[in-house]
Amino acid sequence: MLWIVVSAFVVASISSWLGYKRLLYLDQINPRKLSYTLLGVLIVFLILQFLHRIGYFPEAVAGAFMANVYASSFGFFLGAAIQQFNQKSNYGEITYVNRSFWTDIFPNIVTIGLILFGLQRTALFSDLPITPIRITSGLSIIAIGAYSFTIRLVPELRKKGLVLLDRKISWDDFLTYSWFSEGIIEIEYKLNDEIRSFKTMIPDEDELFVEKMLSKKIAEKLEKDEFDEYEEID
Repeated sequence: MLWIVVSAFVVASISSWLGYKRLLYLDQINPRKLSYTLLGVLIVFLILQFLHRIGYFPEAVAGAFMANVYASSFGFFLGAAIQQFNQKSNYGEITYVNRSFWTDIFPNIVTIGLILFGLQRTALFSDLPITPIRITSGLSIIAIGAYSFTIRLVPELRKKGLVLLDRKISWDDFLTYSWFSEGIIEIEYKLNDEIRSFKTMIPDEDELFVEKMLSKKIAEKLEKDEFDEYEEID
C-alpha cells in the first residue's frame, strides 16, 4: 500500500509540472488526434485486460497501475488549472466578456457537479473503505472540475490582452477585427508567426462598446508602430 501511495505522489508531482508547463493547448486537439489517442488508450487497456486474464497482470499490480493513471490525470489538470489561473491574473481585469446563462452559469453548474462527484468518489464522506484508486480517481475528477473553472467558452477581453479558452493573446499580437455577420465578430491575431482568427457572438447592446475598444487598441498599436519606426530612423 505504501509504495502505491509514494508512486502516485511522484507521478502526480511530475504530471502537475507538465500540466503547468502547458505542453498541450485545447486548440491543438483535433478529431484525428483525439481519435488516435482514444484508440491507443483502448488498445493498451485491452492488452492489460488480456494479460490480467492469463495471470501476467495480477490484481495488485493492476490496482497500482490504475492509481498512478488517475494520479497522473490529477496532477496534469491541477497544474494546468494553476497555470491558467495565474495567466488570467497576469493579464489584468476583464474589460469585456459576453455573459449569459450558457457561458457563465451553466458551465459553473456542471463544474460544481464534477467536483462534488469527485468528492463522493474519494469515499472520504462515506462508509466505503478508502483505497488509493478511490482517492486518486476522485482527485482526478476534482482537478478536471478545477481546470474547467478556469476555462470560459467565450473569449475574455482583458487589460493586457485576450484569453481564448486556454490561450493568452497579447494586445501586441492582436491584428484587426471585422463583423462577419450581424452579431458575430471575427478577430485576427498572430500566434507563433501565424495569422489566426476566431469568431464570437456579441449581443446587440454590446457591439458599440466592443467596437470602440478594439478600434482603440488598433489605434494604439499603429501609434506604437509609427513611434518604433521613427526611433529606428533616428
